[in-house]
Amino acid sequence: MKDRRKVRAGLAAAVALCAVAAAPGTSLADGAAGARAYETRGTRIDGAEGEPGAPSLAAGRTYVDSIGPGEKRYYGVTLDTKSAAYVSAVAAPRPGAEVTSYRDGVKVTLESPDGAICGTASPKVETSGVAYPLADYASRQTDSGPASCHQAGRYAVTVERQDGSPDPERWPVELRLMVEPPVKGGATGAAPEGSSSTPPPEPPEGTAWPRSGGRGFTDAPTLGTGVWGDEITPGETHFYRVPVDWGQRLSAVAEMSADGKDQSTRLLDRALSMHAYNPARGLAKRGTPAAQDGESPRTQVTTAPVAYGNRYANTGSTVRAMSFSGGYFLAVTLNPPQVAPHLNTSVPVVLRVRVAGAARGGPSYDKDPVEAGFGLTAADRRAAKRHPDAAADDDRMEGPGSGIADSKAALRVVGYAGIGTGTALVLGLGVWTYAARRRASSQRYGPPSGW
Repeated sequence: MKDRRKVRAGLAAAVALCAVAAAPGTSLADGAAGARAYETRGTRIDGAEGEPGAPSLAAGRTYVDSIGPGEKRYYGVTLDTKSAAYVSAVAAPRPGAEVTSYRDGVKVTLESPDGAICGTASPKVETSGVAYPLADYASRQTDSGPASCHQAGRYAVTVERQDGSPDPERWPVELRLMVEPPVKGGATGAAPEGSSSTPPPEPPEGTAWPRSGGRGFTDAPTLGTGVWGDEITPGETHFYRVPVDWGQRLSAVAEMSADGKDQSTRLLDRALSMHAYNPARGLAKRGTPAAQDGESPRTQVTTAPVAYGNRYANTGSTVRAMSFSGGYFLAVTLNPPQVAPHLNTSVPVVLRVRVAGAARGGPSYDKDPVEAGFGLTAADRRAAKRHPDAAADDDRMEGPGSGIADSKAALRVVGYAGIGTGTALVLGLGVWTYAARRRASSQRYGPPSGW
């Protein structure tokens, strides 16, 4: 314990030295410009300007393209007569890009071989001035929709970006086709009781255990029910994956603490947003601000229970999106300083996740749904049941209040001061560490003879 206190004291002194030595004109607010962009991962592909020559998307693979204002890109997918299909598009304007509320966005469409529209989605920016990843899918069901959408053949996929965007840059686009195996005996699995309109479950309480969010869908860490802590730079979106089984619903609250009593809760509640997506990257629920006077600003989402029959629901897309089990995603965005000017450096964010309800049996598929990207593995189910208090030893060592967590937080602050100051700091820490070791050595072995 004494050594740990010495480490904390030494790091605190180093941070103070760093703050004093910072060059005039620099500020921690400069860190807001370092927001990480969405990280696209996949095979590079170039969409065509029309159906002739459009490249093909293979099921289970992810592709990366880009799109400019007013552009329309064409791709192709080959489908059978029995399987449901979902083609998702993730468009990622850079953090801080100038965008317009409910005007900037993309549209993804799936068309049958004879040109009938089988499915479409149009994710748009919801908060003026805030650029964040936009994701949704166009789907084909084999027992609903136009008859021509039930046939086998090559279907056309188009991704179109709104014209007249104030952001002239091309947006990276991540594309993915997921094909859900048919179920035995046809459509089964009626929706369970309850819906997203029922009161949300109580969010879990307790110590927040550190988890760094991913930069996209592909590197999102898996979370179970519990309280998790992260740090987000204004302009960034962090992704997390949560296993949700048949009959269960996902509920999450993201919150941040007001830094001082003089700040406006009304402004802070615009600083944080959250979206929930299903395993096929379809939008399942938008977060709802829940800040109140005297409380930490927060946003929350609560989904409908997962059921195969939800895909036929007439109660809206938020229920239809909850139609298969698997890894659901939470995307948490900390809005940039032009929306919340008092936020000028990375901010601690707490994520309270609860997977509510007992798991139920799902439909019987003709093929393994996990191989197609749906369903849960044994590792997913273990992660969903594990409470943070039962985390691994390395998590405990890095938990809030530990010397390691304090050291990491201190070093993050040190990093903001710049490379030059960091060099001086490293030298100072080296001297301090050497002196500390000399003292420890003398205490353990005693002074050399002759002293």
